[in-house]
Amino acid sequence: MKKIFASLILCASAIQVHAAEGQKFTLPDNRTAVISQGDLESASIGSYSIAIYKDAELMDLVAGAVFARDGSVFMDNGQPRIEFQDLNGDGNKELIVSKLTAGSGHYLEVDVLSLEGEQVKLIAQENGEKPAEILKKLKKKLTAKKI
Repeated sequence: MKKIFASLILCASAIQVHAAEGQKFTLPDNRTAVISQGDLESASIGSYSIAIYKDAELMDLVAGAVFARDGSVFMDNGQPRIEFQDLNGDGNKELIVSKLTAGSGHYLEVDVLSLEGEQVKLIAQENGEKPAEILKKLKKKLTAKKI
């Protein structure tokens, strides 16, 4: 009986599946968010998710979404490539997620996400090499939509 039990434990430990590691951060409105890349996906292509919680303990989920990615949302040090700016002029800061492609291309794909209320919504996307130029294009694109 002990041998059977030991064999079961050994088998169970051999088939563990680990979830992708995410990074927790505070939103401008003091809610908490988690960004992570898709489980079991390549580091260079796949998906990323954003989950929004009312609390820092991640107990009260408010909203979430999954988006495609060509590149990594994390820097080499494990920190997410995110920032907050009001690009559309509505007084609320959008979440800006940059994805750096792997290989010789080495360009950025930047998503602008609206986090208002109980929705995470992709409102614009732009590609390029220089972050400042990409943000300038995105701001122009988003403010033109308001006119």
